[in-house]
Amino acid sequence: MSVSSLPSDYQLSNCIALYMMQQFCSEAFPEEYHWTPTPFNLHTDTTIGIHSIVSTMVDAYHNPIQSNVDPIRLEESVSRNESRLDLEQEDQFLITYPPTALRVLDHPAVILGQDDVIVLWYLPNALSWSTKMQFDTLDISKDLSTDASLEWLQAMAVPNAMISSVLSIIHPLLYKAEIQGIEKLKMETTLNNHIMERALTVWPTAFTNISLISNRACPLHHNLHLSGNWYDITANVGDHSSCIMSIPTLGVELVYDPGMVVAFSGHLL
Repeated sequence: MSVSSLPSDYQLSNCIALYMMQQFCSEAFPEEYHWTPTPFNLHTDTTIGIHSIVSTMVDAYHNPIQSNVDPIRLEESVSRNESRLDLEQEDQFLITYPPTALRVLDHPAVILGQDDVIVLWYLPNALSWSTKMQFDTLDISKDLSTDASLEWLQAMAVPNAMISSVLSIIHPLLYKAEIQGIEKLKMETTLNNHIMERALTVWPTAFTNISLISNRACPLHHNLHLSGNWYDITANVGDHSSCIMSIPTLGVELVYDPGMVVAFSGHLL
C-alpha cells in the first residue's frame, strides 16, 4: 500500500493499528510470534513515530507495577453522576479505598489492579520528535462544518490515527466496538446529515471525540461518559516542563513531559 493510497477516514487507523499490533507482538513476545509485520509504505517520519510508540509500549508492558486497586469494587462504588470535583468527597473516597504508597513515575510502566488487570499504561517519550511537531499545529476548537476544521483533521490524520491505534493493543475489543460505532454513525449520517457525512470522510480515529486542554491545570475529576473498563488516552505535547499528572486513587504522580502518552480508566481513576 503506497502513501498516496492510504485511506483518509477511520480506515487509516485500522491500517496503522494492524501494523502496530503486529510490531508490538513481535517485540513483546518474540518466542511466540515469529512473523514480520506486514509492511506498507509510509513517510519515514511516520514509521519512526509508530516504532517509537510501540517500543515504549513494550517497555511498559515488561515493567508491571502492582497496586491494591480493585476495579470491580471501584466501579460499584462510583456513581454515574458523580464527578468527584468535591475535594472533601474525594478525601473520603480515598479513606474508603486507600491507595498504595505514593510514588512518582518517570519511566514506562503498566499499573496492575487486583487480578492483574492493567488499569493504567504510562508511556513517557512515546511520541517521536516529528509526531510532536505535528501535534504542535493544534488550534482552537472549530465547528466541523467549516473548511478549516476539515483541513485540520486531514493535517492531523496520521498522528491521531497513531494514538487511536494504541487502543487496539491495550483493549482490542473496545477498539473494535469504537470502529463499529464509527461505521454505524457513517451509515446513518449518509441518509440525513450532510455536514457529519463530510466530516466522517476525513475522521481518522476510532474515537468519536478529540478534546484539547491548553495551558491550564485540571481539577480532580473523572469521566462520566465511560465504563470502568474503558480507557481514556491522553497525549501531551508542547515545550513545557515540570508538570505532574496526579492520580490519587492509584497513589501515583506521573511526570507529565511533552511526548508522554497515558491510557487509563477516566471513570474510575
